[in-house]
Amino acid sequence: MAGQSLEDVYLLRPLNDALPTAEEKRRSRELEEFLRTSGLYEAVDEGILREEVLGLFNELVQTWVKGVCRKKNLSVEDARAHVYTFGSYRLGVHGPGTDMDTLVVGPRYVQRDTDFFGNEKHCLQYVLSQTPDVSDIQPVPDAFVPMIGIKYKGVQMDILYASLAMITLPEQLDLSNHAVLRGCDEATVRSLNGCRVTDTLLRLVPNQDVFRLALRAVKHWASLRGISSNVTGYLGGVNLAIMVAKICQLYPRAEASTVLLKFFILLKAWPWPRAIHLRVPEDHSLGLPVWDPRPGTRDSLALMPVITPAYPAMNSLYNVQRSTLEVMTAEFAAAADICTTFLHYRGGQSIDWSRLFTPVPFFTQHTFYIQVEVSADNDRDLVLWDGWVSSRIRRLVRNLEDHVRVRPFPKPQRPPVAKEVDADSRPRLLYYIGIDKRVAPAVTSQSLLPNGQLQQSAPGAVVAPASKVDLKQPCMLFVTEVTAWAAKRPGMELRVNVLRRANLPSWLLVDPALQQAAQQEQAATVIPASLLQEQRQPADKDVGSAIGASSVQGARRMAADERAVPAESTHGPDRHQLPAAKRMRVERAEQIAAKVDDGAADKFAAPSSRSQSPQAPFDAAAVDAMVPTAASIGLVTPASHEAHASQGLLSQDAKSQLEKQASVADERAALQESQLHNTGRDMGDWLGVDHGVSLATREASGSPPC
Repeated sequence: MAGQSLEDVYLLRPLNDALPTAEEKRRSRELEEFLRTSGLYEAVDEGILREEVLGLFNELVQTWVKGVCRKKNLSVEDARAHVYTFGSYRLGVHGPGTDMDTLVVGPRYVQRDTDFFGNEKHCLQYVLSQTPDVSDIQPVPDAFVPMIGIKYKGVQMDILYASLAMITLPEQLDLSNHAVLRGCDEATVRSLNGCRVTDTLLRLVPNQDVFRLALRAVKHWASLRGISSNVTGYLGGVNLAIMVAKICQLYPRAEASTVLLKFFILLKAWPWPRAIHLRVPEDHSLGLPVWDPRPGTRDSLALMPVITPAYPAMNSLYNVQRSTLEVMTAEFAAAADICTTFLHYRGGQSIDWSRLFTPVPFFTQHTFYIQVEVSADNDRDLVLWDGWVSSRIRRLVRNLEDHVRVRPFPKPQRPPVAKEVDADSRPRLLYYIGIDKRVAPAVTSQSLLPNGQLQQSAPGAVVAPASKVDLKQPCMLFVTEVTAWAAKRPGMELRVNVLRRANLPSWLLVDPALQQAAQQEQAATVIPASLLQEQRQPADKDVGSAIGASSVQGARRMAADERAVPAESTHGPDRHQLPAAKRMRVERAEQIAAKVDDGAADKFAAPSSRSQSPQAPFDAAAVDAMVPTAASIGLVTPASHEAHASQGLLSQDAKSQLEKQASVADERAALQESQLHNTGRDMGDWLGVDHGVSLATREASGSPPC
């Protein structure tokens, strides 16, 4: 790094400052029109209502501060507080129904713990509860940034409080002055940083109009792709604003359409955990902790650092985890591929922006789902309970990501009102987490040591799990921690359900085929908080549950499906010529059939209360990359197609098509075996010894197949 200027170290020099072309300006106008058509701009009446609410809230705050002064026997003559906005509303990129981030700045004798939060008459929380037009009051005093969420005349507001080390606040208070931070605790500094970061962002971008349009588009994309929630470990509003501002700095004269395309292309190639900076970090010797990525510090563990531009500089993406980083980088890569095709459009050709702004098919792309059900006796309790549970879901994700691939969906789903008389009519919300098997990394010559052993994984690296993963323990830890909340009220309940894709509620599914499969599937495995107790199942029961057999007839039928291959291929001298994958499947099916025929069918019978079984282990072996176990989600395997064909249930065209698919699968398995053998042979040549492995030799000697 010697010889480099700070601008080069923090990548602050423009990459391209060329003037925009007429074509780029036209595409920016088309982008704005697309966003307006998508309903991302609020109506004039809603904007007027927001201004009215801010005025009413400011009057309420002034009354509250004077009331605190009277309680403490202080003069009310110069008692005042200031109300500021920040976030999307201050940046000018808010849309219909979005919340307003609001900061209340008061004198030092008005404290957060005793005067802002609380149910005493002088507390702001109590004053808000007594205001007729205020509803859905949700205090979060233990959050990283303490706040109170409310709805004022239908407008959602998140209210923060900062107490400055001043007895009397001046009529005009400039929060960009670093002196306001003197004597403040960390929670107050974080609260003030919302306004300070927003104002600094607007000063650092070369063109605010371009910045606003590009940021509005990126926020819309992130919302559609299900990665727009800082609480869940994804991207929040301030994170996206800093990242878009970075692209605007690198392309200072570019139009919004160009900034949007470059945003995804650059982030696809960004070398995380390299931090994103908008300016050289400042240190004003106020004793406040600042961003410090040196080895051994807490900041050195950050996975996706995006640094705030205002002092004190800090990582705004501190909630990111391995699983959410994987999801976001994959989404950036997919969007970059689409944007690359846009860059190759000919002049005059309009961009189909709908290709980029497509919703994520979350409820159809995963094999298993974890459903977190949050319920309470009334809507008011549900707001409080949901705020606590949603802030802890990322801890469940952290406990799961070592075992499976995890993708949490940040938006809660509210089920439709039940029409049945006996149905549970209590208000509830559902959160979903998609889970799939982790794919083991390929074994290459670079991953082998000279002695033929695999290199050990780096600290913190994800290792492919065993064939079966028991999700009971992570769910138990999550439920135990969440239900131990000190403010939990009677009626607040939490249930954790493990669902297969076909078992998702039908109102969540868009694909009619999946809806039909969900109706035919049995009830999902449920892990209620009250029933999370360890129960052991015999090994054969696990086998039965893994293949989806719920009865003796089911086991017989599925074993017959696996054996439905030509007799000359599975018996006699030609049997070992089959690919190992198919040969192992046939042998396993024969073993299952033998157990059924020997009278062991009771071992495959699922318990009558299986739909409520809390301990059913997650069978990762049944989640084979992109193809889960057929019986688990209502699909049909080629082998079962052959069995149906033998019974005359399929047409000749269907039979020929299935035979062709089976042949392709066999050729693919044979190719994989050949590649494995060639890898061993190449390693033998490199080491000067023969490390080739003959699968036939192992089978002849009685060793298990590779």
